[in-house]
Amino acid sequence: MRKKFFGCRNELDERQLLQRGDVFQHGIILFFVLLLANAFLKEEGVVWAEGMWENLLIIWSVITLCLGEYAIKEIYPMGGGMTVIYVLEGACGAFLFIMGVVEVSMGWEPLALEGGALSRTGAQIVQGFLMVLLLLVFCGKKVYNHRKETQDNET
Repeated sequence: MRKKFFGCRNELDERQLLQRGDVFQHGIILFFVLLLANAFLKEEGVVWAEGMWENLLIIWSVITLCLGEYAIKEIYPMGGGMTVIYVLEGACGAFLFIMGVVEVSMGWEPLALEGGALSRTGAQIVQGFLMVLLLLVFCGKKVYNHRKETQDNET
């Protein structure tokens, strides 16, 4: 029998399934709050990011919250495949972040537009930071668990 690399393995116990529901609930609440805030800002004529980047940053904020909670609560619906996702996402985020910082520091692109809104590059830097943040949370939880396990074995 062939195992899928990115397939759901359904090895979650009842507690983890309930926690996964809580994570989705937190994500939906954050999504609606951010969309509502964005709508009110647009109604008042406030643009905080260039073009479609407003929506992309809202989506990445929700993804960061959900995957960060997954890592903290150790809910891994895909088993070991989640490690690959966190590492790849962190690497892509580091690339986006570094490229954005280079573009801004070299003067090729502005960080913000005239009205104070984030430019494409500024939004790219924020998105890269959110992606790297997920990897840091994941690695931090792994280190915390390892230290706790080592400390428990010593006593």
